[in-house]
Amino acid sequence: MTGVAIRAVLFDLGGVLLPFDPERRIAALVERTGASAAAARAFMALDLHRRLDLGEATEFDVAAEFTAFFGSRISPVEAADLLCSVFEPPNRELWALANRLRRRAVVGGFSDNPSLVVQVFPDDAFLEPLFLSCEIGACKPSDAAFAAVEAALGLAAQQILFIDDTLANVEAARARGWDAIHFTANAALMAELARRGLP
Repeated sequence: MTGVAIRAVLFDLGGVLLPFDPERRIAALVERTGASAAAARAFMALDLHRRLDLGEATEFDVAAEFTAFFGSRISPVEAADLLCSVFEPPNRELWALANRLRRRAVVGGFSDNPSLVVQVFPDDAFLEPLFLSCEIGACKPSDAAFAAVEAALGLAAQQILFIDDTLANVEAARARGWDAIHFTANAALMAELARRGLP
């Protein structure tokens, strides 16, 4: 579309490659603790989860906070599983697309998630590089997050294509000069990529 060759395609995770439903996690918390859905939502509203996304907390901290909040002890492994219960089955059509795109560009991920999210990737699936907010210390749509990714890629802004389901993130990418697609459905994404001569 711009005449500039795309050299890197970055996918958001939650809501794109990894569909999610917050109510799945609420239900898992209710089942595990016997607490009300309101209590489970209050737990998920704790600042702990923002800190987890920024790399300032780990599943060990989640396990400790869970014990304090619900009065029920869990292991860090179970804490990670409960956090990841938000995810539905992976969008396998898009994972296959990501694999095909590797013939044309670097294909990575750019997501506001703790590193434990990789446990819900499909078997043998990968994104390289994978930029997670917990590792870069900034969340989208902050300019700091996009600047960190751009610097790590070492590419001109116009050479980066970003796919995200949150319009504010797409707009932030475009403000930096990236190409960006607002993800709404698989077919619409395929059409946008075809307009760019991809994959």
